[in-house]
Amino acid sequence: MATAAFLFGISFGAVATTAGFGIESALVMSATTFGGAAQVGSAAVLAAGGGAVSAILAGVLLNLRYLPMGVTASTAYKGPWYSRAAQAQLLGDETWALSRTPDGGHDARLLLQAGAAVYVVWLAGTAIGVFAFKNVSVEAWGLDMVSPAIFFALLWNQLDSPKTRIAALTAVATALILVPFTPAGVPIAVASLVCLMGLVK
Repeated sequence: MATAAFLFGISFGAVATTAGFGIESALVMSATTFGGAAQVGSAAVLAAGGGAVSAILAGVLLNLRYLPMGVTASTAYKGPWYSRAAQAQLLGDETWALSRTPDGGHDARLLLQAGAAVYVVWLAGTAIGVFAFKNVSVEAWGLDMVSPAIFFALLWNQLDSPKTRIAALTAVATALILVPFTPAGVPIAVASLVCLMGLVK
């Protein structure tokens, strides 16, 4: 998990510099946003010539998946509301998947410890990506495949029933259909909604 987050951070750092981010901007974004897919998606939109509004929209759409994830993980957070809000900032795809318990809940200790570890390596990866891969082709180094590989690895362990497999395949088909016709971020947001609807039926 830490290795994957580290490589993902490098990928963002490289994409961010290609998109015209300053070194400080990329590092501050990673420190304050801590949203790998949203950060890479936003940077990719800018690198492709998109405007700020499109980049922000892509980031928001990519992070919509945290709404249902946050709801399911909320019972693991303890303390007053401001403490729970702070703890929730460490929620990520990897930590959400790894901390799940057989009853559908989440292991609070694992959720926070894994989140803190991912945060540290994410920042380290971003720094290396910014400094070592400045103006280097992300595709040439294969860094553009890091994000899909991470999502696939996380998804694999969740496909433990016919219902989850059907929901996942439907979501994949939805995303593939939308990719050629919609802005960046829309396919994954719609696919996430389709998958969620399939799981709650």
